[in-house]
Amino acid sequence: MRKTELFTKLVVVLIWLAFSAFLSGCSGQGGSQTKQPTPDKGFPVTVTDDLGRQVKIEAEPQRIISLSPSNTEILFALGLDKRIVGVTTFCNYPPEAQDKEKVGGFSDPSIEKIVSLKPDLVVAGDLHAKIADELQKLSIPVIVVSPKSIEGTLESIEMVGKATGCATEARQVAQSIRSKMDEVKAKVQQTKDRPRVYYEVWYNPLVTAGPKTVINDLISLCGGLNIADDAATAWPQYSEEMVIAKNPDVIIHSYGHGDLQAANLYDRPGGWRQINAVRQGHIYTVNADIVNRPGPRLVQAIDEFARCIHPELFK
Repeated sequence: MRKTELFTKLVVVLIWLAFSAFLSGCSGQGGSQTKQPTPDKGFPVTVTDDLGRQVKIEAEPQRIISLSPSNTEILFALGLDKRIVGVTTFCNYPPEAQDKEKVGGFSDPSIEKIVSLKPDLVVAGDLHAKIADELQKLSIPVIVVSPKSIEGTLESIEMVGKATGCATEARQVAQSIRSKMDEVKAKVQQTKDRPRVYYEVWYNPLVTAGPKTVINDLISLCGGLNIADDAATAWPQYSEEMVIAKNPDVIIHSYGHGDLQAANLYDRPGGWRQINAVRQGHIYTVNADIVNRPGPRLVQAIDEFARCIHPELFK
């Protein structure tokens, strides 16, 4: 694969991680349901979005557009499927999302298409800050959802619930995630073992997940020690020598089949084969959409990481 193609893939992956947005239905598991949200007549409401913007919503939204896959999953989880009038081409979960009108890609939605659908609320990511400003000038309310932690994800879900008149449903979704967190914490306390974990975002160049990321929180919650927790940035570039020196006990990635072959996690130059995780075969694949979209399917992401890091506790 040419170097330019590898670089393009890396950019797409990083954009997806930073803004995908986790990552529905009122179950908190991400599945859709026919049950519709209970009306909340506390409008107008003002919410503070993840860019710190104060956004006033005059009436309960009836025509909602989502500009990221994770936001789409949140909206479906709140039972708002019938009010969603537009999503991006990347919004593929739940399956019903694929039947919604498309407003463009994740990184390049069409303002003209958005306006033509006459939304009374747009739920965006921080990648869409300029679009948000333009839509606000047209008197279309926009809330930006871009959490950088598990707790931030719960707060974002509840913020979307308040903005859409589904505060009760949002609390239920958030509580389902908190319950899973408590369950995992209790099991992890049964052991003092804290495996060193390397999460590989991309392989050329090597990029991993550092502090102030949902992935870092997942590793810590599930009883692991992120080898990049001390990095200066959220998505630091590593060298193979740095990974070898930190000698992780567990390697986690979300490559598809083709990229996994190219990444060659089992046989890299130098002392790679001597890494504990490689010698012991502790290299695990997780579902990219579940892990990289901060939203209702965090419940499943927690389960996946727990089984990778402490398989003896989580069968």
